[in-house]
Amino acid sequence: MVVKCSNLVKIYHAAEDFRALDEVSVHIKQGEFVSIMGPSGCGKSTLLNTLGLLDEPDRGEYFLNGIPTAKMTDNDRSKTRRENIGFIFQSFNLMPKLSVLENIALPMRYTDTPRRDILPRARELAVRVGLESKLNNTPLQLSGGQCQRVACARALANRPALILADEPTGNLDSKASRDILGLLQELNQNGMTIIMVTHDPKIAESTHRIIRMKDGKII
Repeated sequence: MVVKCSNLVKIYHAAEDFRALDEVSVHIKQGEFVSIMGPSGCGKSTLLNTLGLLDEPDRGEYFLNGIPTAKMTDNDRSKTRRENIGFIFQSFNLMPKLSVLENIALPMRYTDTPRRDILPRARELAVRVGLESKLNNTPLQLSGGQCQRVACARALANRPALILADEPTGNLDSKASRDILGLLQELNQNGMTIIMVTHDPKIAESTHRIIRMKDGKII
């Protein structure tokens, strides 16, 4: 089991307490491609951030690859994110002044990957996502779909066990959306576990199963 969550609760304290996650339990096996859907504010992104160790629940248990995360230090969480989780964001989150090759290579520079191996692997990943002719371009010289391909390649750089994608087609036209979905499906067919937040029912229907949320609960 890659992801095993039991009774997760996350409360944001403001003028009125807001329960973003309300006793959420999720189990996701190795090799699954799962989508999360629901109205705005239902807890989708909070759940994804919790699974990505970007946020901590107030209550509940979360095991990632069988390892309990509750007592991890900040350094433990950072190390686990670097080595086990790849992130793909709606807004790409690329470094605008770095080339395609440098953006893909960036996560490896924060690990023990030998320096001589970093650029060859980045080139290999660029080829894998169809950007071998754009290695020296910056994100400002790319289309939205190409930027998301760079983000996908970057997410794979450290050979993660899990890919978390937050609205990866949200800023793309229909053709680019189909291309990115096809790339994610190809990664999944090669054994990658993927959890994707999406608002698009057609995109969600292409995954193995859909988790639907409302008011912080799985319905």
